[in-house]
Amino acid sequence: MIAIGTLQPAQPYNFALLLDILSRFAYPTLDYARDGAYWRVLRVGGTLVLVRVTAGENGDLNIHSVGADTQNKTPVIDALTRVLPLDINRAGFEQTARADAQLWSVVEPLIGLPEWRTASLWEGLAQAIIEQQIAWVAAQKAQHWLVEWAGNCIEHEGHRYYAFPTPAQIAAATVEDLKPLKITFKRMALLIEVAQQVENGVLDLESLRDVEADTAYQRLLSIKGIGHWTAAVALGRAFGHGYVTHNDVALQAAVNRYFYGGTGRIPAEQLIATFAPYGEHAATAAHYTLMRWVLDMYPRVENR
Repeated sequence: MIAIGTLQPAQPYNFALLLDILSRFAYPTLDYARDGAYWRVLRVGGTLVLVRVTAGENGDLNIHSVGADTQNKTPVIDALTRVLPLDINRAGFEQTARADAQLWSVVEPLIGLPEWRTASLWEGLAQAIIEQQIAWVAAQKAQHWLVEWAGNCIEHEGHRYYAFPTPAQIAAATVEDLKPLKITFKRMALLIEVAQQVENGVLDLESLRDVEADTAYQRLLSIKGIGHWTAAVALGRAFGHGYVTHNDVALQAAVNRYFYGGTGRIPAEQLIATFAPYGEHAATAAHYTLMRWVLDMYPRVENR
């Protein structure tokens, strides 16, 4: 691997906590925690590049890669900081959380958790379509199958690291091809249809990066088969736009556990009311609550 550089993220930035969360994914698909490092395959100028990120001294991050242009490292850094944004300042949220004993009891173990994002809105939207109304682990398994099926990968030291399928790959697929996803035929058809619209230029997802969050949200809702949960999750993963996914069954259960001491799901209306007092920080509070659920409910599996 070649050294790409050193980056300094905004603090607090708990890199070890990022690896801890990622290690709880039963079927790692794009973001890998292995040997004390974060691994991700990026598309840089049409070429696949594998990056390895490790913690350095004084809170900085050391970046190494396989497949990068050694003469021009800037595109690799740019691609990496899209999926690992380094400039997010959560000071306002932390101040709000500290002032609320109930919220602080939930999120205190997560302060400094870095965000990780999809490389594109296409990637986030396709993931969310697959995840509609199925269990989290089953969705991971489906996505893991999909990246292996597409075959965009780099092999390094006995491991394969995958990039997400391109719209062209999914657009050329049939429902029969995608049956191993084990999602409904309707959702397979939606995934293919969205990919075809992107590939044909009818749907310009990446242009939504430069518009107001609500405009992007409404554009996704205009696609038949895309509802609030799918649009909110896709935008959050790609751009960090803040929406409370009030109809997320895992979040409903998490809120019941941490805020009300109960088991099972609470109604969407109650979930909305729970986070409403946090105003501009409501979506961040919801995200942290869901990550706390991941920490508490899913075991760590190292070096898969």
